[in-house]
Amino acid sequence: MSGTPLPSGGPSGPADQPDPELRAEIAQLQEAVQSQRAIGMAIGLLSARYECSTEQAWRSLLRISQDSNTKVRTVARVLVATHDGSSDGADQALLDAFVAHLPASRWPPRRVTGEDLAP
Repeated sequence: MSGTPLPSGGPSGPADQPDPELRAEIAQLQEAVQSQRAIGMAIGLLSARYECSTEQAWRSLLRISQDSNTKVRTVARVLVATHDGSSDGADQALLDAFVAHLPASRWPPRRVTGEDLAP
């Protein structure tokens, strides 16, 4: 990644039309970065909410994923969206399925007000 522009023409086609495989790989990498960020945030939220270690929070996230047959990245995204108030109806439906798998259900099912519900 030297910052040197790629020559026009060549094996990947004209410079203004990137290789479709390269574009797909870039999109996958961007999605992976976003997923990792959400997973890290969800681990932090679970750790703070349930006063547990990050390892215990990670295991809880894995258990919720396995028990609900939902990808870890989706569980993390829903937990983060619920926490920050950006969840939609589909997220709420998924959260309803996750709540049964959360420890002692201190996770708020819905954020109605802007009040901080953290302990």
